[in-house]
Amino acid sequence: MTLLQTNNSTIYPQALKPGDSLAICSPAAPSKPEDMATGIAYLEALRLRPKVMPHAQDNRYYLAGTDRARLEDLHAAFADPEVKGILAARGGYGCMRLLSQLDWKLIQNNPKVIIGFSDLTSLLLPLYERTGLVCFHGPMLTSNLIENDSYSQTELWKQVMGTVDYPYTVNNLASYTCFKPGIAEGPLKGGNLSLLAALCGTPYQPNTKGAILFIEDWHEQYYSLDRQFQQLKMAGLFDGIAGLILCDFIEITTQWEDYPLAALLQELTDFLKVPAGFGLSVGHGDQSATLPIGCSARFEATSGHLQILCAPVLRH
Repeated sequence: MTLLQTNNSTIYPQALKPGDSLAICSPAAPSKPEDMATGIAYLEALRLRPKVMPHAQDNRYYLAGTDRARLEDLHAAFADPEVKGILAARGGYGCMRLLSQLDWKLIQNNPKVIIGFSDLTSLLLPLYERTGLVCFHGPMLTSNLIENDSYSQTELWKQVMGTVDYPYTVNNLASYTCFKPGIAEGPLKGGNLSLLAALCGTPYQPNTKGAILFIEDWHEQYYSLDRQFQQLKMAGLFDGIAGLILCDFIEITTQWEDYPLAALLQELTDFLKVPAGFGLSVGHGDQSATLPIGCSARFEATSGHLQILCAPVLRH
């Protein structure tokens, strides 16, 4: 199988600033109109100019409109010189349906901040692999940005607006457990476990060799986590990684008091000989930090400290 990685260099988008136009796209599932209205008001209060793309409020069963409409919005957002960033409204499902039709050259020639997670894993990783554009694994407008606390919001805008100094240590609010001590350095790659598994065996399976791989998920059962980790292992996604960070695993169903989640995750990753740990506030939890996919990072597995080594955006 041929991996997707074709870019030769990393592309850093321009930092967002107050007054910039931020496109709202729905490449996956639809949002409730009232949530969209709340999100727009939130962005306007930050002195950003939200531009709701023409099909961002479409609703076609479990999708936010047709594939063609969602693709048109995404391409139009990248092509519009007035748009400085793109924020996904929510995840759900739908991004994988767009991959074979994406205009990679258009995106590469018009780099800009793009933010999302969950189902957006299947869009952001291929975007970085194909174009070199640093993408942001962070909260989305209607599904969690307007619901999460100030921590999630502050961490997002710090990263995409470039208002902190680098190296930057991610402020972790989760309880952390070291699985294997050591220090790893490499580009950050990862996202939702279910989508990482879904990309395995496709032309869009990411090249994780040399990367610090981060994984999160929610609303799963032990056996489904086990199955998906086996899939990642057999597909070679763990081969040659520099380190592993297991982030938020939220609302995981368990029926065994003597078999905690940490024990399961340690068992599933015990074959690895790289620095690894469990417990970083990134993912579906109420408090979620933003991670720049493709940006160089340093992970101290003993302490659980994650440092982003360089600015993920070009400052004005």
